[in-house]
Amino acid sequence: MNYLRIIPKNIFKIFSLRNSSTITIPALIDSYPIQATIFEPKLSSSNSICIVISEATGSSRQFYFPFAQYLSQEHNLHVVTYDYRGIHERKSTPWTLVEHWARRDCAGVLSYCFQKYDQVVHVGHSLGGNMHALLPTHINEQISRILLISATNSYLMYHKWNLAFLRTLTLLYIIREPLMRLYGYYPIRTVFRTGVDMPSNIIRQWARWVLHRQCFVDNNGQLLTDGFNSVKCPILALNFADDEFYTRQAFDLFTKQFHQSSNIQTWHLPKGGHFNFFKEKQSFELWKEVVQFLKYGDTKLPNVINK
Repeated sequence: MNYLRIIPKNIFKIFSLRNSSTITIPALIDSYPIQATIFEPKLSSSNSICIVISEATGSSRQFYFPFAQYLSQEHNLHVVTYDYRGIHERKSTPWTLVEHWARRDCAGVLSYCFQKYDQVVHVGHSLGGNMHALLPTHINEQISRILLISATNSYLMYHKWNLAFLRTLTLLYIIREPLMRLYGYYPIRTVFRTGVDMPSNIIRQWARWVLHRQCFVDNNGQLLTDGFNSVKCPILALNFADDEFYTRQAFDLFTKQFHQSSNIQTWHLPKGGHFNFFKEKQSFELWKEVVQFLKYGDTKLPNVINK
């Protein structure tokens, strides 16, 4: 999870969508309306599989449309992408916390899919993979498989010490409060023309969390990571040596927290950055390998050096 990453300008471009529709899914607990896009396959199947994609911080569901459409049209999978509450909204929403994104929004989308499909596979990108630490037990237990893309322990000392690290420190601890006092929300899109605008308390909470080795802690320093113990399904974790933000140690420490998983495999790949997996031109060949896990649970390493 990173707040000053440079997201490509075409992240919000209109993508040619086929067999897709925009729907509203009620969040768990408070029924907050979650905006989602569902991609339907061309052919029906007796054993329906739905892929739920949970986005990275500062991204929007549109960023994942190329990957979603590929899975739907080429591999006959149902795919749901969605946005967490409060993003895009240029107003103060003080009640929004990362726990709400996990325990209400992500949990609500997964619950909706559990009711409609035979198998639900979760794809978590960066923060999206961290959702499992906070998800309720009954949600984690129903997931068939989990694909983690660049999901990491975001403790600041596990960050690569580079220009991106200095940018992160600047945004999280120097200009955060002046910007939010001026705008009433975290205006990263409004001011810097990158990412999406977000609620103030999301950023305040994360700025506090990344100072702790385990990240997810309450106001008394008690861990909020019980969710890891309720994940029992197979996991495939992908991370990349040229990730702009995090070290291999950060990825490995995060993955090791899934103590109860029946099978965890990690692909340490040389190139892919923090975002490029979801870009068709850079990762199409890797998509063809990953889909074998999404559909069948196959974790065989592709023809890429496992460094």
